[in-house]
Amino acid sequence: MKPLSFFIAAHNGAEYPNLLKDRLPENVRFTVATTIEDSLAQYDNQQVLLARPDFAAAILDNEPPIKWIQSTWAGVTPLIDHPFKDYVLTGVKDVFGEQMTEYVLGHILHHELRIEERFEQQQENIWKAQGSGRLEGKTMGVLGTGSIGVELAKAMTGLGVKVVGYNHSGNAVEPFEQIFTQSSLKEFLQLSDYVIGILPDLESTTNLINYDALQSMQESALLINVGRGNLIDDDALCAALESNQIAGAVLDVFKEEPLPETSPLWTAKNLKITPHIAAMSYPKDIAEVFLTNLKRYVSGDELLYRVDFDKGY
Repeated sequence: MKPLSFFIAAHNGAEYPNLLKDRLPENVRFTVATTIEDSLAQYDNQQVLLARPDFAAAILDNEPPIKWIQSTWAGVTPLIDHPFKDYVLTGVKDVFGEQMTEYVLGHILHHELRIEERFEQQQENIWKAQGSGRLEGKTMGVLGTGSIGVELAKAMTGLGVKVVGYNHSGNAVEPFEQIFTQSSLKEFLQLSDYVIGILPDLESTTNLINYDALQSMQESALLINVGRGNLIDDDALCAALESNQIAGAVLDVFKEEPLPETSPLWTAKNLKITPHIAAMSYPKDIAEVFLTNLKRYVSGDELLYRVDFDKGY
């Protein structure tokens, strides 16, 4: 085979050499950069990138001779927004579902078991034998029925939770019991005890959860967003939490990251914030996706998880 050189551009790029060692085809070499600055300085017209989308976007500013970029993130917004698109972009699937399921389930159980309330009672030496909420009989509404949403739905169904989904097409997806679309969003929200956001960053998903949507939710509902920060109207959410329109919210993603210190979300009532850690891009997982696609690339086969620039995912 012809010699092939690819470029790794990721903050944790130094972990990839050990993971790729002895597993690359003959005559394949690579270079590693761990900052945007190093990426720009060290990139040497390699046609293949294994990269964070923001690092890759910086490289694309010079319209390089790239043929394929393997993203290390599930979200590829920096590359969708970039005007240069003369290459194949592949995403990551079947990697983050387990992490996100654990995150979502953990916060739901924290909510239902009233962990915070019981801890506060402990601090005050209060013995209050009040029952907890249950998962059984509850309905989870998942905004996004892709691979992550499916894995979450399977896990929650196994715990006795009814799971319904929301997507653009309205097409049925297993194991969701029912699928809703934008025209039936209100009904979807009214049904759901837990509303989970896993949608991509698109014009059609921006502020989908706005004032009217929050008014449609149950007062006992818990909102969890692990997809993209554009989904929720922050001001509307703060108002809904302050007025007890919904029981609580958990946000892992935001319109601006890091979340500014001045954001009202920090002090919003019944809101828990985590710094975009619901599903991490661990090199050991990403390397497997890349190696599978690299084999297909060398053989001239179609790459897995190809991103449609027009759709944005």
